[in-house]
Amino acid sequence: MTAPRVAGLNDAPELVVADWLDGAPMDPLAVSPDPLPTVPGFPYAHRAAGVVIVGPTGGGRSSLVQAGAYDAARAGLRVAYLGGEVTEGEFNARAADLASRRGDHVDDALRAALARVRYLNLSSVIAHAWKQPKQSTSEAAQRFDVVIVDPLSSVASTLGLDFDKSNAEFVTYYDRLVQPLVAAGLLVVQLDNVGHDVEAKNRAKGASAKADRADLTFSCKLRAHPEPALILTAQKVRSVRSPFERGASWLFDRETQRVAEHGEAEADTATFRPTVLMERVSCAIEDEPGLSRRALRVAVKGKHEAKDLALELLVAEGFVEARRDGQAVRHYSVRPFREGSVPPVPHRDPSVPPGTVGEGCAPVPPAYTKRGHGARSDEDQDTAASVTVPPAPGEPVVDLLAWATAYAEQTEGSAA
Repeated sequence: MTAPRVAGLNDAPELVVADWLDGAPMDPLAVSPDPLPTVPGFPYAHRAAGVVIVGPTGGGRSSLVQAGAYDAARAGLRVAYLGGEVTEGEFNARAADLASRRGDHVDDALRAALARVRYLNLSSVIAHAWKQPKQSTSEAAQRFDVVIVDPLSSVASTLGLDFDKSNAEFVTYYDRLVQPLVAAGLLVVQLDNVGHDVEAKNRAKGASAKADRADLTFSCKLRAHPEPALILTAQKVRSVRSPFERGASWLFDRETQRVAEHGEAEADTATFRPTVLMERVSCAIEDEPGLSRRALRVAVKGKHEAKDLALELLVAEGFVEARRDGQAVRHYSVRPFREGSVPPVPHRDPSVPPGTVGEGCAPVPPAYTKRGHGARSDEDQDTAASVTVPPAPGEPVVDLLAWATAYAEQTEGSAA
């Protein structure tokens, strides 16, 4: 009996098992692990990399990459800017503004150098490349060193794909149009908006594949003082040959439009206050006094880590009181928290021990942390060990009533 023929499969040439399973041998001498050089104009990236930069709308991401294109062109690199929101007229107006800020005289030499940057209509280019990916990759690799896609949402709109909910559709786009350019040695920089949820402030909105497929991802945050600036922080670094590590940051000065290394980024735990979740947790406790940590996780929408941090801050700052109830810990509202609320517990003078009244300083309870030593990692654990940390030797424990009494006495004494 003859086996049925399968179209395409039976016509393929026979392969010797040794050929298609041989692969390539591991060779520590094949590629040097030395750090790759950064790309002129883009000190936060190296060649042959797919980059995703996320940040709030209007934060200055487009200005950041156009300033990079300006500097890259002056260094001799060829840049393609695919604009979906920034028009060609606005793009050129920004170029004039850049030259003015940099103090560059606009003459024929400067215009010739900046002509290495080409503005392309994102919709028409992406639509053409989608139909002829191999040809488009070959032509782009011959003409450019850097490709900027601004923004990713315009790509999704042009192709009729869903980058917000479908990982598969984003991966299809990335593997069809982006990865071939990266494999050809180009730097591909793509811009996207930050996620809407408070816990998604450092990642692109929508499909997680945006971060999964990229080689480098960065988040942006605005800085108002001492001078307006955009801080770019590395959230993901794939290559061992990257010249920087995760957490490295750069400062984009809004006045000079220059990018400079900013040094180690401040830890999120030190700067991040999830005020939206703090308000939600506060409202939940106000509506139903005595909720446990586990009950709050169910009652309030969001990631557990972010909700836990919100609860800890509310307790540490005196908005919520945690009371032990057998093996559980219940939470009660002391004062409603709303975005912009000022903590009722003043910040402590580091020179004054916790729990004491020093000059110009109210007594403050010992630090409140998420989980004590020896507590189980089970998310449903709700014990005192998961809520408080014992005070250091010699450090008195201050309960809320004692603190309030001492603070009132100090306030009255100051008024007298």
